Amino acid sequence: MARLEDLQINAAVRGILPDCMVTVTGVNWFGSEALELTFKDPAGRIANRLLYRHDEPSLEVVELG
Repeated sequence: MARLEDLQINAAVRGILPDCMVTVTGVNWFGSEALELTFKDPAGRIANRLLYRHDEPSLEVVELG
């Protein structure tokens, strides 16, 4: 399990997309309970996702940024 604070630029993360790892390219916090994560998937596509504290159990940081 990862904490939202562990999601830093260049970190490799599992749990954002099914069955693949993504690379964090940007993090924009909304207070201390939510953030907008910008990431690159294995095909090189950039996407965004809002994450909240209740998402933390599904996240795994494989490599720190």
